[in-house]
Amino acid sequence: MVKDIIRGIIESNSTFVSACGEAYFKPHMAAQHPRITLVACCDSRVQPVVIEPDPIDKVFTIETIGNQMASAQGSVDYGVLHLHTPVLLIMGHTDCGAIKAFMKGYEKENDAIKGELDNLKASLPAPGGGSFDEELMRNIQANVMSQVGAALKRYRSLVDEGKLTVVGAVYDFTNALCKGFGRVVIVNVNGVAGKDRLRALPELQGLDPDTCLGV
Repeated sequence: MVKDIIRGIIESNSTFVSACGEAYFKPHMAAQHPRITLVACCDSRVQPVVIEPDPIDKVFTIETIGNQMASAQGSVDYGVLHLHTPVLLIMGHTDCGAIKAFMKGYEKENDAIKGELDNLKASLPAPGGGSFDEELMRNIQANVMSQVGAALKRYRSLVDEGKLTVVGAVYDFTNALCKGFGRVVIVNVNGVAGKDRLRALPELQGLDPDTCLGV
């Protein structure tokens, strides 16, 4: 099994090498030029390719359980403050295991995992009742909103100067938001939330609010 996995890694890399040449690598041999700092969950079902088919040199990716900044704040700072990406995208996702663990209780996890899940206490639980799945979806969105709020507080001067836009979104591969399997749905831009308010933002003009804007 391990032998097959390793062979697969090398074979996939060989396919990549065959498809690319020096011209592909030359623009980013000496420096990187991402336009998005992405804070996403490290869930294997969530990958940068859902927002950019070829994320190399385009997406500076930070992945943590629960797509929260506190576990890797230095990395987020590097993307925003050193690489100067104009967009900070915080992307939660449906069926998030970190959120489910928080909801069910994680006292038996080891200290490292507990420490990361503890960072979600500032965001959760979201108020309201309903079924577990309804609460889960509400908590997923609440966590994205909370992370956006934390980012706005940390990078307020850049946002006010128009140098940074903080976007909160949910990657919905279960179609819980009924906009299509695999859809990335924007739920917050610089603290503005709600479909009607979002659709009025100049940054979102030309987008179909029925397919990519929510909450």
